Amino acid sequence: MIIAEVSYLASPEDIQAQRPAHRAFLDTLYDRRLLLASGPKTSKDGGILIIRDGISLDEIESLLAEDPFVTSGVGQYRFIEFTAAKTAPELKTLAQ
Repeated sequence: MIIAEVSYLASPEDIQAQRPAHRAFLDTLYDRRLLLASGPKTSKDGGILIIRDGISLDEIESLLAEDPFVTSGVGQYRFIEFTAAKTAPELKTLAQ
């Protein structure tokens, strides 16, 4: 699995201006069944995406390079790749 963390690089107003395009972009990833969850961090300095198994780090890096947060320069991603040793039963169903 991969966790992608976006860090904001711009003012809250600039982030807010890009948020509708960013969320529409994320909808395309949900439609492709690549994301399990996403949302802003409670600290309000970025957000988190949880990417399902079956997509490589190279693939998700390439896809997220097209995120409007990135292309507009208001955000940048860092990636954490891990092997889930245990998961909730509900997640096993979602992650297939």
